[in-house]
Amino acid sequence: MPSEDIEKLKRNNQELQEIINNSWDGIGIIDKNTKFIYINNAFMPMLGFAKEEILKKEFTLFMEEEFKNSFLKLLKVEDNTKKYKAEIDIACIRKDMMKIYLRVTISTMLNNNLFVINAKDITDQIADDEIRDDYVISMHMDLHGHITKVSSAFLKLTNYKKVDIIGKHYSILSHKDTSSIVFEDINKSLENFQEWSGKLKSIKKDKSGFWLSMKIKPIYNKYGDVIGYTSLMFDITNEINLNDEASMLQNQIDLAKNAVKEKDSLLIQHSKLSIMTETLKTLSHEWRQPLNIISIQAQRLGFEYSMGGEVDSKNATNILENIKNEADKLSSTIEELQRFLSPKLILEKIKLKDFLKELSLLFKNELPTNISLNLKVLDEIEFDSYKTELKTVLLNILINSKEAIIKQSISNGKIDITSYVENGNLFFEILDNGGGIDTQILPKIFDPYFSTKEIKHGVGLSLYTSKIIVNIHFHGQISASNTKTGALFKISIPIN
Repeated sequence: MPSEDIEKLKRNNQELQEIINNSWDGIGIIDKNTKFIYINNAFMPMLGFAKEEILKKEFTLFMEEEFKNSFLKLLKVEDNTKKYKAEIDIACIRKDMMKIYLRVTISTMLNNNLFVINAKDITDQIADDEIRDDYVISMHMDLHGHITKVSSAFLKLTNYKKVDIIGKHYSILSHKDTSSIVFEDINKSLENFQEWSGKLKSIKKDKSGFWLSMKIKPIYNKYGDVIGYTSLMFDITNEINLNDEASMLQNQIDLAKNAVKEKDSLLIQHSKLSIMTETLKTLSHEWRQPLNIISIQAQRLGFEYSMGGEVDSKNATNILENIKNEADKLSSTIEELQRFLSPKLILEKIKLKDFLKELSLLFKNELPTNISLNLKVLDEIEFDSYKTELKTVLLNILINSKEAIIKQSISNGKIDITSYVENGNLFFEILDNGGGIDTQILPKIFDPYFSTKEIKHGVGLSLYTSKIIVNIHFHGQISASNTKTGALFKISIPIN
């Protein structure tokens, strides 16, 4: 290598070293035992130790005990052929015995025996979060209205413990004096992805009543999809005059009735718009290839005629036949969409237990011997609904669970269907042990034509179809998440 190139390389390395050392983030290199190989200057004020002291120790020695195992697990890289990256929040103890919170990003180096760590001080952010947790009454819910998170201030106010309330429907807080029409108004707002605000009479764990001023709003992920709801609350019990309570409750009912009518109309318009949008997407996808073929064939025939020579009648007939076939495909697509978007819905009376047994028998014929299907009906009810469409939704999900188990070569595959009724909604939960859904694709699984399968012919519409049926025809919700063993699909639909 020429001497000028060597000098240039040295200068670049020196500049890179200077950039790393001047970074506000702690940047270092550790081995699999977390022993420091290298640290930049930012690590010293973060941890309060001198550089020589830090380099003599493992990173885990600075951590609080509860974070050590979680951090060490992230250093066990299963696939050495791929670049690995992970992130974790930890708490460390500085030399002055003060606690510092760090958000640490871990990346493998080329040989996968060493790791680059980037540590960002998030102590102020954690402190702010703790203050909000202690003093702000808040609650998070999933798409189906089940509580996923509550603040410490919420628990102090209501006397609940997390184990009492996490996973329960938010209507557990409703006081018997609160009309169901008020909750219908709230549900309609959430279905339309609107905010809801108002006063709500609620109950604590000891059944004593109290009043909340509540605001509920949707939570969006980075793709713009609604993934849940957050609620901010204020205790206004002392502001409510007991003499005015009855008139306030009646006024709530009157306002809620009018609001429900307006939101029903809005929901219908939203559904129509969704149908139109998805129809255009589907038509665009389905028509592109046949139209290209028709265009190419027509150009080919036109080119032969323009050359002025004698045109082979047999060849021309074949081209026209191809054009006709592709046109028939386009016509068929329209008919398929009409059947899909405007099905002949037949309302039937359904006995839940009998329906699930029938579904189970139908699906078990497709199951290999190493996969078991288990039913758990918590509430035996009879209700009016669209049986064929409901069966289609559940079968689509069951087939996806089966394929996930087969793909992962699970020897003792298991699919559990749990059904129950809560707050006027029928719930189905389908849980498998197929390893779960890749977090990168989880937000996209209900998109049309999205598929992880290699062969995409006729693939990618099953979960999308289920979503449209649940949202538009049942006015319900469908969601997917991961558990320790596999994927969990949850469906909620209003029932009569």
